[in-house]
Amino acid sequence: MLSFELLRDAHRKEKSNPGIQPLKSEFWKEVAEYFSKKMEKYQELRNNTSRFTDKVLAKFEREMRNAANVVIEFYALRERKIILMSWSEVATDEKTDTRPLTPEEKDFFTRLVSVMRGVRNDILDKSLAGEESEMAPPKKEETPKTFEVKITEDVQAFMGTDLNLYGPYSKGKKVELPEKYAKLLADKGKAKLIEDKT
Repeated sequence: MLSFELLRDAHRKEKSNPGIQPLKSEFWKEVAEYFSKKMEKYQELRNNTSRFTDKVLAKFEREMRNAANVVIEFYALRERKIILMSWSEVATDEKTDTRPLTPEEKDFFTRLVSVMRGVRNDILDKSLAGEESEMAPPKKEETPKTFEVKITEDVQAFMGTDLNLYGPYSKGKKVELPEKYAKLLADKGKAKLIEDKT
């Protein structure tokens, strides 16, 4: 069972070692279960009407944000290392040892290697052959969108990567959410997009 102490320990090891640290294959599944249980507890606290609720709820929210922050930083460390591993495989054409990676991370690594090889071929190989790259120029940066959604199924509270808590939302409620969360709930059939609120 994953705990905050184990998360912090994994983060500490990853931060203090230059190479990527091995994780068990179910690690990210356990992270999801950890936050799912935390959100259930958060909803229980929100439903409790005792006079201590506000203080307890505020403390619990801080703990959840701390845990989410540790996971986000831990993921960023591993992500950086996986990007470097991918670059190394493409640059040297030598096979990389992916045993320390979880299945999700191996998939990420494989996709990165594929994209990097494709881009290298399109830019470097074509340039050296005297041909122009066919890559499109980057799209203009857009401002983040928010969408109004109508909740079609009860939604448990969840933590965003922006460290904001969203929900819980009950069926029939209309809420405004950042685009990625609005679309995520819509894709899961738990909400219906109403309109773009940019």
